[in-house]
Amino acid sequence: MYELVAISVTLPMLLSVVSFVWSRIFGDPDHFPGSARLHVQLILSQAVSITLIYCFPSAVSFLIISVLYFTQGLGVAYFIRIKGRVDCGCLGPQINSKLGWPLILFNLVMGSIGLAAYSNPDWFVYGYSFTITGLLMEGMLLLLALLIMVGVPDALHAIRLYRDIAAPHYAKLKRF
Repeated sequence: MYELVAISVTLPMLLSVVSFVWSRIFGDPDHFPGSARLHVQLILSQAVSITLIYCFPSAVSFLIISVLYFTQGLGVAYFIRIKGRVDCGCLGPQINSKLGWPLILFNLVMGSIGLAAYSNPDWFVYGYSFTITGLLMEGMLLLLALLIMVGVPDALHAIRLYRDIAAPHYAKLKRF
């Protein structure tokens, strides 16, 4: 049960971290409504909390990620109040994601799931403080997040371009 809750709580943050790193590699514009320094701090805290969940399985790891989710929810509410429904840059520049009440609700739900895991001590039966298996699991989820954040939008873009290029030749191909 620990692994299922860990994956469900960390995958959204992992998607955010991967999209941030990917957009930084290619120099894409940053749509985060706050300062660039705040965005880097948020991404670093997300990466650390994800690593804590997988490499140091304990109730405190879930408490930390829950506090981070609740803080993100407050941050979204703050930016909605100050700037309105702007693009948050949560999922990188390729995917348009606006700040809104669904994002606040999502952060509250994920924080609540983390608190539920924190309050269930039966899940934390590990007799050790560091786990290589968790690190491998985090690596596999990192590859999945990379496929989702990079591969899917790029593939959809390539399919659209191919269809535009192939459209004039469609009549000729249909005869075969």
